[in-house]
Amino acid sequence: MPRSIVLVIALLTLAGGRAVAQAPDERAALEALRDSLRQTSDSVGLLLLEKKLISEAKERRDDPMLHLRLGFVALRLGELAAPSHYDDAASEFQWAIDLRADWPYPWFGMGLAELALGDSKVSVVAGLKTMFGKDALARSAAAFAKSAEVDPSFVRGLVELANTALQQRVNIRLGVALDALRSASSTPAGANPEVLLARGRVERAAGDPDSALAALQALSAAVAAAPLARFELGRTRLWRGDPAGQDDFFAGAETDDSATVALYRADLHPVASESDLGEFDAQRGVYRRRWLQRFWGERDARDLRPSGERLAEHYRRIFLARRQYQLVGRFIRQHDISEIYRSGSREFDDRGIIYIRHGEPSARAFFNVGGLSTGEGTPPNESWRYARPDGDMIFHFVAREDVQDFRLVESLLDILGYARTLRLQNADSLGVDPIAKELVISREAFAPVYQRMMMQGRLGLGQAIATERLLVREDLRRGTTTDGYELTYARQLDATCQVLGVGAEGSMPLLHVTCGVPGRALQPVLIPEGHLYTVRLRFVATDASGRVVASADTTRRFLAAEPIPPDEYQVGLLTLPATAPGPLTYRLALQRDDSTGVVFEREQLVVPPAVPITLALSDLVLGRRGANVRWRPTAADTVFMNPVGTFRRDERLELYYEVLGATVGELHNSELTVRKGAGRGIEYQLGQTGAGGSRLSIKFSEVAPDSRWRVQRSVSLDRLKPGDYTLEVTVNAGSGARVVRRRAFRVVD
Repeated sequence: MPRSIVLVIALLTLAGGRAVAQAPDERAALEALRDSLRQTSDSVGLLLLEKKLISEAKERRDDPMLHLRLGFVALRLGELAAPSHYDDAASEFQWAIDLRADWPYPWFGMGLAELALGDSKVSVVAGLKTMFGKDALARSAAAFAKSAEVDPSFVRGLVELANTALQQRVNIRLGVALDALRSASSTPAGANPEVLLARGRVERAAGDPDSALAALQALSAAVAAAPLARFELGRTRLWRGDPAGQDDFFAGAETDDSATVALYRADLHPVASESDLGEFDAQRGVYRRRWLQRFWGERDARDLRPSGERLAEHYRRIFLARRQYQLVGRFIRQHDISEIYRSGSREFDDRGIIYIRHGEPSARAFFNVGGLSTGEGTPPNESWRYARPDGDMIFHFVAREDVQDFRLVESLLDILGYARTLRLQNADSLGVDPIAKELVISREAFAPVYQRMMMQGRLGLGQAIATERLLVREDLRRGTTTDGYELTYARQLDATCQVLGVGAEGSMPLLHVTCGVPGRALQPVLIPEGHLYTVRLRFVATDASGRVVASADTTRRFLAAEPIPPDEYQVGLLTLPATAPGPLTYRLALQRDDSTGVVFEREQLVVPPAVPITLALSDLVLGRRGANVRWRPTAADTVFMNPVGTFRRDERLELYYEVLGATVGELHNSELTVRKGAGRGIEYQLGQTGAGGSRLSIKFSEVAPDSRWRVQRSVSLDRLKPGDYTLEVTVNAGSGARVVRRRAFRVVD
C-alpha cells in the first residue's frame, strides 16, 4: 500500500464518525486521498486497501467518511482494474448519501460514479457513434447539482465536471456539465468565479453565445476584469462575431500569468509559424499585447478587412474546428509514406488546420466505397477547393487508421494507397481500376487536370498523374504556410485597375492606384444635385516578408449631372506612400455594394527606392491628354493616366517615367519600342525579352541632369492597327548599366 495513502487513511480515521456538518479538515483529508489515488497505478495495493476498509465498514456501518473512502478507492480501481468496481463505488456513495444527505461529497462522488458507469457501458468503437442514455446523464447532472445545493460553498463538483467535459475529445459529458451548471445558477455557488468561468466555457462549447457571454461578463465583474476573465470574455465576443471583443482580448494579453499566456499561445498556434511563436514567447506584459495587435492588425490589412475582423473570424473557425475536426485521442500520430505533411497538432486533424487557416472551402467532394479490405474500396476521404484570385487551392484528405483523423495527401490517387497509385502510373488508362476512375470523376469539376486524367491513355496518364501531384503538392505547401480571410462577392464587378510605382514623397516611394468602372456596372442614387455614384476601394501592399508597407480603405463618391453612359468609364486615382521599396505584393478590392465587387491580386510590383544606389526605372505611366486621372509630381509637371489601358488610333499616348540612380552628367542612351502583343499581362518582369515584332522604335540620348530625372514623351499611334501592344523602354548608361521596363496597352479605332 502506498505510504501517502496510509497517511491519508490515518487522517480520515481521526476525522470520521462526526455527527455535525462536514468539517473543513474532513474535506481536506478526502481531497488528499483523491490526490494520492490519482498518483498511484498499483491496483494490487489498492485491492488490499479496499479489503481492509471493507473489514472496518462491517464494524462501523454508520461512518459516512468510511463509505466515502471506499467509494473513491473503488472509482480508482474501476479505472485500473475492472469496471465492475464502478458499481461498488456507486453503492458506497449511496450509503454515504443515506447517512449524510446534507454533505456535498457523497453527491459529488455519486456524480463521478454515474459518469463512470456510463463510460463502462459503451465500447471504444461504439463510443465514437453512440451517446450515453439520458437516464444516466440526468442522474449524474442531478448529483453534481445537489452537491452545490446542500453546501453553497462547494463548487468542486461543478468545476471538475466542467473541466472533464471540456477535455473530452468526444463531447459525451458536455450535456451533463451544462445541466449541472445551469441547475446551480440559482444557488450561491452559481456566482462563484470558478463556476462562472466553467459555465462560460461549457456554454460556449455547447454553441450558446448569449449564455456564454452572460456568464463571462458576470465573471469579469466579479474578479474586477482579471486577465483570464478578459481573455475569455474577449474571445467569446469575437467568436460571437463582435470585433469589439478585441479590446478585452488584447487587454488580457498584458498578463504574465503562465496559465493564461499558455491559452493565448494555444489559440495562436494553428496559424503562426515557428518564428512567430518564438517572438510571442519572448514578449512580456504590454509588449505581448502590442505584438498580438501587430500580428492580427497586419492580417486585417492583408485581407482588406476592417480592424478586428480577422481575429473574430479566427475564433469563429477555432471553435467550429473544435466541434467538427478535433482529434479523438491524444496519441502521437503516425504517418505513412504518402502523408508528407506533419502539423504537430494533437488537437486538430489536418482538415481542422486548413479550416482554421483558410475558412470554409468553396467546394467539397467525397467518394466513399466499401471493400477496402479486399483492395477494391476507399477509406473515408474528402477534397476541398478554395477559389482564389491568385489561383485556386486544392486539398485532399484521407482517414486510414482512425475514421476521425483525416490526413493531407499530395495527390488525389494517394487516397487509394501507395501501391495502387504506383500501378496506375504505368496503366493503359484509369479504366483498369474502376474505383480509381470513379474517384477522379468525383473531382472532375475541381480542376482541368482531373479531366485530362480521365482522357489520357498509356502514354499520357503517367504524365497527367505526375502533373496533378506537383500542383497539389504546391497547394499543400501554400495552404499550410499561409492563412487568410478572403473577400468574396456574390456578383462580379466589371472594372479595371492599375497599380504603378512612380515618384516619391521624401524618402518613401509612391504607389498610384488607378481604377475605372464602366457606366453599365454602376448604380447611381438620384439626389437633388444629380446622380451620385459610390465605390469603395481597399488596397494593401506587402513586402517579401509579408509586412504591410502601404494600405488604404476609402470610399469615393462621384456626382454627375446625367447618368454615365454604359460604355464610358468612371475613373479615379488614389496615391499613397510605401514605407519600403522592392518587390511588393498587392491586393486590391473594388466594391459597388455589399454583394458586388472584384478582387485584384498581383504577385509582384517592382518599386525602386526613392534614392537608389544603382540605375533604376520607375513604372511606365501611359495616359492621354484630357483624361480625368492626373498626378502632379511637381508644380510644373502633369502626368496623365489611363487605368483602362485602351487608346484610340487618332490620339497620342502620353508616356511618363523616372530614371533613378543616374550619375549626374553621364550620357544615357534610351530606346522606346512598341511591339505587337501584350505578352504575359500588364507588365513583364524586368529584363525579359519582348514578344512579337517591332512596330515602332524611337532612340534618343540624354545627359543625366540629376540622380532622378523625369521623362515625358508623346507617342503617335496612327501607324498601329487595332490590337494589343507592349511598350518597352530601355535605358543604357555610359557605365554599362542597363534597365528595362514594359507595359501593355490596347489600340482601338
